[in-house]
Amino acid sequence: MKAKNSLILLFALAISLISAQLEPNTAASAPSDSLFADSLKIDIDGKSRLDSLFYEADSIRAYYAEEQIYLYGNTSINYGQSNIQADSLFIDLKKEQANTWGPTLLQDGDQLLIGSDVRYDVRSQTGILAQGQSFIENGYYDGHEIRKISSNVYDIDGGSFTTCDLEEPSYWFWAKAMRIYQRDKVVGKHVLAYVNHLPIFYFPFVTMSIKRGRQPGFLIPEPGYNNIDGKYIKDLAYYYPYKDFADLILGLDLKEKTGWKTNFRSEYIRRYYYSGSLKASYQKNINSAGTTFDWSLRGNHHHDLPEKSSLDVSLDFVSNKRIFESSDLVDESLAQWLTSSISYRKPIGNTYFNAGAVYNQDLINDTANLNLPTMSWSLPSRPFYELFKGKSDAWYSNLSFYYNTRLDHTGNIRKSDPAFSDYIWENTIDPADSTRYVVEHHAGLKQMLGITNNYNYRGWLNLRQSMDYSEAWYDRDKKDHKWVRGNDYSASLNGSFNLYGIRNFETGPISAIRHTLSPSIGLTYLPDFCDNQVYYSFGGISLKQGDKQANLNLGIDQKWQLKLGRDRDVRKLNELFTWSSRISANLFKDDKRFGNFSHSLAFRPGTFDIGKIQNNGFKLDALKLGYAAQLNLSQDTYRMQFDDLAIQQQYFTHSISLSGTTPYNDYFVAPQNRTFQVFGQQQSQDDTQTSQVNNNWSLSIVHDLYAPKTLLNPDSQNLRLNALLNLTKNYSLSYNNYYNLKTNQLISQGLSISRDLHCWKLDITFTKRNEYWDYRIIFFNKQFPEALRFQTRDSKRY
Repeated sequence: MKAKNSLILLFALAISLISAQLEPNTAASAPSDSLFADSLKIDIDGKSRLDSLFYEADSIRAYYAEEQIYLYGNTSINYGQSNIQADSLFIDLKKEQANTWGPTLLQDGDQLLIGSDVRYDVRSQTGILAQGQSFIENGYYDGHEIRKISSNVYDIDGGSFTTCDLEEPSYWFWAKAMRIYQRDKVVGKHVLAYVNHLPIFYFPFVTMSIKRGRQPGFLIPEPGYNNIDGKYIKDLAYYYPYKDFADLILGLDLKEKTGWKTNFRSEYIRRYYYSGSLKASYQKNINSAGTTFDWSLRGNHHHDLPEKSSLDVSLDFVSNKRIFESSDLVDESLAQWLTSSISYRKPIGNTYFNAGAVYNQDLINDTANLNLPTMSWSLPSRPFYELFKGKSDAWYSNLSFYYNTRLDHTGNIRKSDPAFSDYIWENTIDPADSTRYVVEHHAGLKQMLGITNNYNYRGWLNLRQSMDYSEAWYDRDKKDHKWVRGNDYSASLNGSFNLYGIRNFETGPISAIRHTLSPSIGLTYLPDFCDNQVYYSFGGISLKQGDKQANLNLGIDQKWQLKLGRDRDVRKLNELFTWSSRISANLFKDDKRFGNFSHSLAFRPGTFDIGKIQNNGFKLDALKLGYAAQLNLSQDTYRMQFDDLAIQQQYFTHSISLSGTTPYNDYFVAPQNRTFQVFGQQQSQDDTQTSQVNNNWSLSIVHDLYAPKTLLNPDSQNLRLNALLNLTKNYSLSYNNYYNLKTNQLISQGLSISRDLHCWKLDITFTKRNEYWDYRIIFFNKQFPEALRFQTRDSKRY
C-alpha cells in the first residue's frame, strides 16, 4: 500500500471491519480492554490485496441502524505503517466521516502528527487537526490548525517551521498561511524569520524545497558589489540531474560595469565504465580598451575499455587569458600554460601500446606547441630464457632485454593568427628573419634496444653490465636533407654493496642504532657522436650528440636508523638521518675531468608524543611535535681545500609542526525536543549530563632558503605558516600565509572563521594574493544547505 493512502485506508477499513461484525437492527458493545484483529480483501487504486487492521479501546459501541461506531478510552488503530491513538473515536458510516476527541497521535510512515479533535472525511480524503504539531521530512511544524487537503498536501494556519531539534528552537519561520507539499516543498505567505524569539527578516512570500536527493531546480544566486564589476548577481543557475550518473548546471553572471558571463558545468560518473567533468564559459567583457568576447573550455574524461585498455581526455582551452581575470581559483588567475591531451593505452600480452596527442598553450607569449600524434610500443625488461623457453636456472638466466619504439610529430606555433594547416604540418619562415621559423614542425621515429646482465656475487656484491642501442629516423635534418637516419649506442658497468653496523644498548631510551653504508660505482662509455648534431631534438626523439666520453660515477648513500623503547613498547625511526654524496668524471677529458661533488642530507625524526598541558581547567591533550629538515649543496672539486670547502648552490628547507586535541565541556546542554518520543523516536541524551567533545588543532611552519655561497647570505628566503585552531566547541579558525623574508613582502594570506550555530553555520573567509583581495560570507542551514543559504562577497584589485 502506498504511504500516501495509509490514513485514508485506516478510517475506511475501521468502518468496514467493525460494521461487518454487527447484526442487523441491533446495537453491540464490547467489554473493556477489547482487542480485535481482522483480515479483509480490499481494492484500492485498482489493486486487490489482503491486509490486517488492529484496533483496541477500553470499550466499543456500535449502532447498526445509525451506522455509527464509538470507541472509548485509550483508542488505538493500527494498519500497516499507520497508527492513530486518541482518547475517543467516532465513525459515521453513512457520511464516511470520523472524529476524535482529546489528544490525538497520528503516524503515517515517517510523518508524525500530534493534536486534538481530529475531523476526517474518508470520501474526500481531507481532514482537520486542531493545535497540531508535525514532524515531516526532518522538519518540525506546528499551527493553530492543520488541514489535509489532499493525499500529500497540508495547509497550516498561523504555522511555524524549523529544523532545530531543541526544545526551545534557536530559529524558526512563522507564516500566516503555510502549505506543505510532502516530499516536495514548503510555501508560506507573510513570513517572519525568528532567531531566539527576535524577528529579524520579513518575506512577503517564501518557497523552500524539502526534497531529498538530487532534484532539478534553480540554485540560490549570489548578489554583491566590487569596485571592478560594480553591482553583480552571480550564479543565476538551473540544476538538472540526468538519471543517476550526471549533474548539469547552466548559469549566468550579470555585472553592472563589465558585462556578463554564461557558464555550463557538468560532472558524471558511471562506475566501472567512465567518469569525468566539463566546464565551459562565454563572456562579454567591457573595459576601457573596448568590448571583447572570450570563451573557455575545460574538462576531463576517463573511460575503461575492454581488455584492460583505457582512454583519457583532458581539455583546457581559452580564447584569451582575460577570461581568468575575475576567477576565484588560484590556478586559473595565475595560469601561464594550459595543457590539453588525449591518450589511449592498451596492454598487448607483456607489451604496452600507447597513442595520444598533447597541446600546450602559452598564455603569456601567445604561442603554442603540440605533439600530434605520439605513439609508442614498449616491451619492458624481460629475461632471455623466456625467448628460448629455457629454465630460470640456465647459464643465461641473468640476461634480460628490452625494446621500445616511438613515433612523434611536434609543432611550434609562434604566429599570432595561425591557420588550420599551421597545426597540421605547414612550416613557415619568419619574413623578418630567414633563419627563424614562426611555424615549425618535425616528425620522427625512434627505436631503442638494450641488453642487461644482473649478477649477485657471493650474496653481497651487486654487479650490472648493459649495452644500449638507439636508432632514429627524421623527416629532415638541419641541412634540410629529407628522411635521414642516425644512431647512438653505449655500454656501462655498475657495482654496489651494503655495509651494516649495529650498536645495541642495554639501558637508556635508545635500544639500538643501525648504520647502513651503500657505496656504488659505475662506468659508462659513449663513442664520439658529434656528427649527430645535424639532427633535431624534439618530443621523445633525440640522439646523443657529444664527444667521446667515459663517465665514471661514484656514490655513497648512508642511512641511520633508531630503535626506541624495549619489549612491546618499541618505536622505529627508519630514516632518522640520511646522507647521499655523488661525483662523476669524464676520463677522456684532458683537464678537470671531475665534476662537482653533490650532497643531500635529511633529518626526519618524525612526530613525537609530548604528553599534555593542564592548568586550572585549561587542557591541551595528545600533543605531538614533528620536525623535518633537508639540505642540498654542491662543492667545487678544484677549489676544495682544508680551510675552504668550496660549498655552493645550497638549498635548505625545514618544517616544524605541533598538533593535539582540546577537550571542551558543555555544562548547559540545551534540552532536546521530546515531543515525538511517544512515537518511539530515539531517546535523546540526559539534559543534565555534561557534554564533552575533543577537537583537533594543528600548527605548522615551513622555512626555506637558497644561497649560491653561504646560507647566511641567501638569495631567496621564504616562510609559510598554516594553522587550524578550534577556539571553542563552536568556533574554528584557519590561517595560512606565504611571506618573502628576503624582500619583507607578504605574498599571500588566507583567513577563515567558522561558527557552528547548531542548526546553522557561518563561514567567513578572506584571501589576499599579490594585488588581489577577496572576502566571502556564507550563512546556511545545515539541514537544507542549498535551500536556506545566504551569502555575499567582494573583491578588489589594488
